[in-house]
This record gives sequence, C-alpha cells and structure tokens, in this order.
Amino acid sequence: MNKQRLFPVIYGLISALIAFIAAFFICLRTFHWALPIAVLAASLFAVFFFGLSWFRGHASVEIKRIARELRLTDEELAQITGMKSSDFPIYHDKLQLILPKRYWPKVLDALQKYEREHKQKDFN
Repeated sequence: MNKQRLFPVIYGLISALIAFIAAFFICLRTFHWALPIAVLAASLFAVFFFGLSWFRGHASVEIKRIARELRLTDEELAQITGMKSSDFPIYHDKLQLILPKRYWPKVLDALQKYEREHKQKDFN
C-alpha cells in the first residue's frame, strides 16, 4: 500500500486513540460517569477525531499530489485558489502547506476542479 494512502489512516488512528484516552479519563474522573457511559462518550469523541484527522491528512496528501503531478508553481497555485503565492512555499520541489487548515477544503476543491479541467483538456 502506498505511503500517501496510509498516512491519513495512521494520522486518524493516533488522533482517535489520544482523543479516546483523554475523553475517557475526563468522563470517568472529572464527571464521575459510570464506566459504560464514559466508554461510550470517549468512543464518540474518538470517532469524531478520527474523521477530522483523516480528512486533514487526506487533504494534505491530495493537495500535494495535484501540485506535484501538474507541476504547479506557487504563482499558479495562488491564481487557481485565489490566495497569495506566499501561502504556497515550495522548498526542494515539495509544496509546504503553511496556510491554516480551515482553508484546506477550499484549496483542495479548487485544485480538484483544476485537475479535472486539465485532464479533460488533455483528453480532447
């Protein structure tokens, strides 16, 4: 299995494990909830954090893959996404995602649209 495909899953699992442990002990020690309720609440937190972390890892991998495959420069990335070129520094031919994670869905959506248009243009 490809390292890029495995990264979001491992990132999500680590995040879920940490969230489960933290929520479990908070529910058990601070709120004095019964063990089954604490496990249920901690499990819900773990599922939420797995999903959140998996998406962040997936978005990071996808954004970098599209930029690498299409050989996009920082100026082109800025033009496609409507952001500044300084938001997309490229060091040693690798894109560094320094912009806040809340912008990643917007960037990913714009790049996926650009990739579809680019592939469609090449196909025709």
